[in-house]
Amino acid sequence: MRDFYPVSEALGILVCERPGEPPFGESPFLRELLHRGKKAGLFVFAFDPRTWIPHEKTVRGWTRDDKDREWTSGRYGIPPLVYDRSWPETGEGRARFRQAVRKLEDARPFRYLNGKLPDKGRVYAVLNKDPELSRLLPPTEIYGGPASLADWLKRCGGSAFLKPACGSQGRRVAACSRQAGGTVRVRGRLQDNRPFDLAFADEKEALRRLHRWIGGRTYLMQPLLDLTGTGGEPCDIRVLVQKNGRGRWAVTGAAARSGNPGTVTANLHGGGTATPAEDLLAARHGPAAASAMMKEIRDGCRLIVRRLEQHYGHFFELGLDFGIDRTGGLWFLEANSKPGRHAMASVSRAAAEDAAARPIAYARYILLRPPGRVIHEFDHL
Repeated sequence: MRDFYPVSEALGILVCERPGEPPFGESPFLRELLHRGKKAGLFVFAFDPRTWIPHEKTVRGWTRDDKDREWTSGRYGIPPLVYDRSWPETGEGRARFRQAVRKLEDARPFRYLNGKLPDKGRVYAVLNKDPELSRLLPPTEIYGGPASLADWLKRCGGSAFLKPACGSQGRRVAACSRQAGGTVRVRGRLQDNRPFDLAFADEKEALRRLHRWIGGRTYLMQPLLDLTGTGGEPCDIRVLVQKNGRGRWAVTGAAARSGNPGTVTANLHGGGTATPAEDLLAARHGPAAASAMMKEIRDGCRLIVRRLEQHYGHFFELGLDFGIDRTGGLWFLEANSKPGRHAMASVSRAAAEDAAARPIAYARYILLRPPGRVIHEFDHL
């Protein structure tokens, strides 16, 4: 069966099929999207582009019946609007997935609900050109081998933070620091997000091992900022910004994420926990200081979103990560164009509901409104 739905009112959710029931990740979030889509008058289904059959011009799509609570599949045409929530697990899988998406784009052009960001190095370079934003950015350079890291350690007081330019969810990051007596400590997370903590008696050996671990990947070097809580746990603040049903940017919620003491990331995929950002800041710095910090964060969000849309085109949502050091200094850490939803549940019920409702509200706005310009103004900042 092909295109039985009204073409102008369909939203496809891009997923990676895998063994299991249902056969894709983020099923609670997808279930909510389908439910809200039905209430909004949109036909919403999840699909893997690798299920494309050219002569039928269909993909296998998944829908869910709210009454019997079961996922069912059928053959559907390519929707006009696509929300990418795919998570290929390997490099080979990502390559096959991208190839399948290109075949769909060639067969029938469609729009993405959200744009895509390039690697972290390019994003940093764009934001660093803005005088208002550059003060929020930690110094950053591309890793160029053991000699470049040795020089970076000298310039940054004996410690450095390294992260992959194309990484996500805190995977494959490392913190390198000189210790008393000449030893070097290297902490970080592996590809599967397991933490590691190693000590080397010789700096040359530490840098050689790190270089081998980095391999041919592009990495960024930054100072090892003191973004820890009173118990030594790493902390950061994730702000989810989304466009609403009027096409205007709004802050959905801000969550303070805390990792396990001794680890180097606060990412929830690595075992971290989340609380409302302003509550944590108030407990550490007092209510007045917390309010001022949140205003500075909101102002930073406004500047970052505008700059990113100026350079990289249309976006619907972004996860913006900030850190606050022991002195109260604010740092912008990175932007994510495929943000998760788990942290919003810790902020408030309203934030969790908005995080799921706004993709549908904005999709409806895109599909049903007359053509017009992208709106950059914020409603709630």
